[in-house]
Amino acid sequence: MIVGIGTDILYMKHLAPDCLKEGDSFLQKVYSEKEVEQAKKRELPFYYYAVRFAGKEAVFKSMNLSPEKILLSEIEILDDENGAPHVVLYGALAEKAREKRIDHIHISLSYEEEYAVAYAVAERKSL
Repeated sequence: MIVGIGTDILYMKHLAPDCLKEGDSFLQKVYSEKEVEQAKKRELPFYYYAVRFAGKEAVFKSMNLSPEKILLSEIEILDDENGAPHVVLYGALAEKAREKRIDHIHISLSYEEEYAVAYAVAERKSL
């Protein structure tokens, strides 16, 4: 059963490349260590970070949560061995998902030169 959907579009010029450099506080507040490691392996890490920022926004929207009540670092979006993104929740956000009985969050990410877009679906498998 679908609990909620969320989408986000990011004009990538609003995300300053300087804040995505190793050691920057923004990078540390928003992205997990695993996300940073995956980004480092990319030819263009900026796009990896931008589309995941949009993805994190789409995830909390799919859970019907106010942005003031979440930490983006508690949403991790990693690529699996086939390159497909998947969502892992941590901390208070994982607890909110349990309270709402959300079992899985599906995510789709895409980007082009100026925009990153994400779509998330929160699902409850059991009644």
